[in-house]
Amino acid sequence: MALDVIRTDRLRLRAWTLDDAEVFQQIYSIEEVYRWLGNPPKPCPDVDTARQRIARWEDVAPAPYGLWAVETPGIDGIAPQPCGTVLLVPLLRSGGGETDAVEIGWHLHPASWGHGVATEGARALIARARDAGISQLHAVVYDGNTRSMAVCDRLGMTRLGPTTEWYDVELVDHVLTL
Repeated sequence: MALDVIRTDRLRLRAWTLDDAEVFQQIYSIEEVYRWLGNPPKPCPDVDTARQRIARWEDVAPAPYGLWAVETPGIDGIAPQPCGTVLLVPLLRSGGGETDAVEIGWHLHPASWGHGVATEGARALIARARDAGISQLHAVVYDGNTRSMAVCDRLGMTRLGPTTEWYDVELVDHVLTL
């Protein structure tokens, strides 16, 4: 799946490529990043695994869905290579059941925290979802991930509270009606 490049005032969102495998592996091997992802959370141990994950992400779902690498050409002090991911994907029910629910999310290198990258990237994907006729987005966040919960608040999401409905793990569900 070829993702559209999405530009905001300060960000460039584009597809991850196999050429990004080293920086991908670096980001997803940082405990402050991976500890909030997956069931169970686990680091990306090596560049080969990074390549496998990038290749798998290419086939997540057709447009408007995707997982975009985030570049920050409009923010001084952050390296020019990708600093993380923003995503818009079908949300998987616990036990693997299909659903019409859509997840929005963000995973960022700690060096990019505190610059509004997650919020700005998520707002671009909210606009994409709205344009595609999606009526509701969920963000599912591990309890204790105060940074992601703050992003949900800035986006105007309603906190529904803890649930085990998604990904076979207890997460705090947030929803945004578009």
